[in-house]
Amino acid sequence: MVNELSPLLKYIADATRQDEPIPSISELSSQLGISTASVREQLEVPKELGFVDVRTRTGIQKHDFCLTRPLTLSMTYGLRVDPELFHEYASLRRQLEIAYWYEACALLEKSHIQELQELQERANWKINQSSVEIPTPEHRRFHLTIYRPLNNRVLNSVLETYWDLYEVSRIQYYRNHEYLECVWSYHRQMLDAIASKAYEKGYEALVTHFDLMKTFKKADLRQRFE
Repeated sequence: MVNELSPLLKYIADATRQDEPIPSISELSSQLGISTASVREQLEVPKELGFVDVRTRTGIQKHDFCLTRPLTLSMTYGLRVDPELFHEYASLRRQLEIAYWYEACALLEKSHIQELQELQERANWKINQSSVEIPTPEHRRFHLTIYRPLNNRVLNSVLETYWDLYEVSRIQYYRNHEYLECVWSYHRQMLDAIASKAYEKGYEALVTHFDLMKTFKKADLRQRFE
């Protein structure tokens, strides 16, 4: 059974869909027939979910719907309860990237390929420093850049949330130089395949890249999320 939206959330959703401004708290109180205290209390939900900002000078500012923040919030809570949920989420992310690979690659343009090349070069530079720097931002952007042209907001949010959780888990701090070189060699294969439109080879590199992660010992996530 789907939970009904509160009158305030319905109002905000309709205003966002129709691109209309959201009135002040006092006006909302009058229109919805609830106290200003109740409006303020109910506003905490859309604020926490990233649907609106509430500020003294600018009032209530709505945002386009994005699933990333509520999904990340929910999963962060879930991981606090059971850190093993990260592996379940990682499996979901893996299957989604594999499933959307061909469709995403067909939409990549020269600007996307150039961005991927720059990320690859920057990651290699970090890895080969005397004091190795983990290229987590580049790793995140590399994967997200491939799927961004799909303009699938739900997919993008699921993938973005994975990287938010990955960074919180601090897994990236437990990878050695050999692992990093191996991972980014597969990224290079994926990039070369995309540039030459040899998408099957890129697909194989993507799958092998995911399988590689399973060969390394799982981090102790329970402590990481506490």
